[in-house]
Amino acid sequence: VGLKSRTVALSLALVNLAFVFYQHPFFRFVWREGGEWTYDEAAMRKAMPSVALPTDVSPGDFEAWQIYDLHRYYFFQGLSASGALMLLAQFGPGEIAVQEDEVLLPVVQRATD
Repeated sequence: VGLKSRTVALSLALVNLAFVFYQHPFFRFVWREGGEWTYDEAAMRKAMPSVALPTDVSPGDFEAWQIYDLHRYYFFQGLSASGALMLLAQFGPGEIAVQEDEVLLPVVQRATD
């Protein structure tokens, strides 16, 4: 009984990490070729992040590096949110906890022979 904040935080962190790696894989869109950075423009335009645009601007107006930067920004934003959730899972909610004796993994006694 209780909120199980550590377990929920760990679950949300893992789900968020999976979502971020699936939705914004910026590292798949660029590679080094012949001393120059090359962008996979077709894949980037296909996976264009949903952003609010003015009425006179279309997603086709963006250059490849701008789309790459959007993916990188959203990736690291999601990564930092997952990191905060992992901190909550590690250290617990602290003094504001509703449940007093919450543990993420129970301590198991080892058999002594």
